[in-house]
Amino acid sequence: MQKKNEQLIIDLIQQDLKHCQLIYGLEQLGLQGSSMHHLEILEIIYQLMHISSDKKNDYLAETYAAFMSMATDYEITPRGESLRSLARDCYHRLKYLIDL
Repeated sequence: MQKKNEQLIIDLIQQDLKHCQLIYGLEQLGLQGSSMHHLEILEIIYQLMHISSDKKNDYLAETYAAFMSMATDYEITPRGESLRSLARDCYHRLKYLIDL
């Protein structure tokens, strides 16, 4: 994976985390929507990280989903600044799992 994509990937993860704050927050209010409003950001991340089909697996997707579910534990801010460190952690975890 090219180093130049790293910041873009982290930015995408951060935006997906922010989206999850909204979706999961709506679910907590009784409004269902998480099953219908996926942005499919993980597929874009796979492309940017040049992950071949044989490297994609359920564990990567489950790891990503686990990070997304953590978004509700963070303060909601206008630009999602509070999610920056979580986005970085998610990126580094995915990279670690891919490089295994």
